[in-house]
Amino acid sequence: MRETPLEYTDIVFNAKPDAVPYNYRISYKVTQLCLIMRICGRGDVCSLIKLHMISFALISQENMRKLVEFADGIGSAPIVRFDPSVNRALTYAIGYGLIKRQQNAKYKLTDRGKQLAEQIKVVGDLMVIEIGDLNLLAKKLTESKVEEIVDRWRIKDAENQ
Repeated sequence: MRETPLEYTDIVFNAKPDAVPYNYRISYKVTQLCLIMRICGRGDVCSLIKLHMISFALISQENMRKLVEFADGIGSAPIVRFDPSVNRALTYAIGYGLIKRQQNAKYKLTDRGKQLAEQIKVVGDLMVIEIGDLNLLAKKLTESKVEEIVDRWRIKDAENQ
């Protein structure tokens, strides 16, 4: 029995009933990561965990408040949720040439990534809330603070064994 070739008229794309929420759109997440690295990264560099921490904090004012308080040394370690969309956005950002992975497994903005972040900031009406929150946090969340949280996880994990 011989199969007939597939015709383009046989392929149908139907609209999905629900739109993808803005915070899961790849263009939003890639831009968010560039802003995080530009505003909060030392030398435009961040670890993967730091990117996840800040991205999660941007979900709500309460999350961001807790992270800023921790970074200021007046609050306890915040809850961190790891979002697969951050990893996916990193992959795309690397592919777009906005971010590169360094030998030390940290991520660094390229000149192109810096340019994107600066253009978003200059426009003035894009990602205003995110930029405001990131400016509150700025360089306060050091990699040593991030490592402090990771060490607490290790201790808790060891206690639960």
